[in-house]
Amino acid sequence: MVGTTTSAGGLFRDVKLIGESEFHGNVDCLKFTNTGEVEVNGSLKAASELKVTGECTIRGSLEARRLRGRGEIKILQGLRGEHIKFTGNIDTGGDCEIDACELQGAFNIEGLLSADHLELKMFGPCRAREIGGTALSVKRSKASKLLSIFRSSGNAGLTVDQIEGDRVQLEYTVAAVVRGKHVTVGPGCEIGRVEYGETLTVHKSAIVKQRVKQ
Repeated sequence: MVGTTTSAGGLFRDVKLIGESEFHGNVDCLKFTNTGEVEVNGSLKAASELKVTGECTIRGSLEARRLRGRGEIKILQGLRGEHIKFTGNIDTGGDCEIDACELQGAFNIEGLLSADHLELKMFGPCRAREIGGTALSVKRSKASKLLSIFRSSGNAGLTVDQIEGDRVQLEYTVAAVVRGKHVTVGPGCEIGRVEYGETLTVHKSAIVKQRVKQ
């Protein structure tokens, strides 16, 4: 579909959109590709892949095996999938459950961000209630300083209540509690309490108020 289009939603094989599109109901498909702006007034399920170039608003939940692209995605409920590789901003009103997540940009997760492997390169403010997984890496993007000149939303950094993983590497993170087997607290971090199983490394500029070896 090309141009300004509307649909009642439903069951599809492949959905390919260019322009401005709106669905008045749930969408269930194999592959969903959007270039431009799309709004789904319901939930979206893409059994194979969701590819976004532009803006995507989903007023229900999102389930996609793979999510990739660049731009902005807003989901009023939760997100579930196997692999995310995205540049831009992701906003969810619920939990985000992913096997592997590679994100360059910013996010706001109202619930739990769960990923076996999380690689986050921040160039904007990132927030989540909790983050859990196996291998977690949180760093600033090299482009964050340049991009901050053009953004008024805030500096690149992560704010979270609790982080738990086997291997945890953090930069520019403010957290109440961090738990892990191997924990590295890098520059710009302020952590209330770190509970670690085997190793803890803390950068000289980081603040860790309490360190507990389990």
